[in-house]
Amino acid sequence: MKNYTSLLLLFLFSFISNAQNDNYMGIYEKKIKTVKNEVLEYELQILSDSTFTFHFFRNLGQSISKDENVYGKGTWKVIKNVIHFYTNASDLDEKYTLNFTNTSGRFDGKNKNQFRFYHSEIPWIEKLTLDNNKYVFSK
Repeated sequence: MKNYTSLLLLFLFSFISNAQNDNYMGIYEKKIKTVKNEVLEYELQILSDSTFTFHFFRNLGQSISKDENVYGKGTWKVIKNVIHFYTNASDLDEKYTLNFTNTSGRFDGKNKNQFRFYHSEIPWIEKLTLDNNKYVFSK
């Protein structure tokens, strides 16, 4: 009987944990095109398995400029309605160079479809606001 109770508690905890992650998962993005034809695109994917990926694209709109792509990935967890991002050394390689450790953010209090980074050691990430325009994940 004790084993069944332990198993039931483990199952219940796992179910609640996944349900909480579902509240945060999605694709959050921002696309900017300036009058000088500069293009900036940000995309954050928050996944239900407590992992994330981040992609930044930039083209300065000049014939000599090259497309720039910067990537990050890692894990996330929620503490008091704040999402904290973590990047382990094993997450970093030639492609994934951004370290999101000590980066955190939350949803805008007025607009739940907006996610705002409010602390990061990556200077251009801090204060960045992204919109959730699509829900594409399925279980």
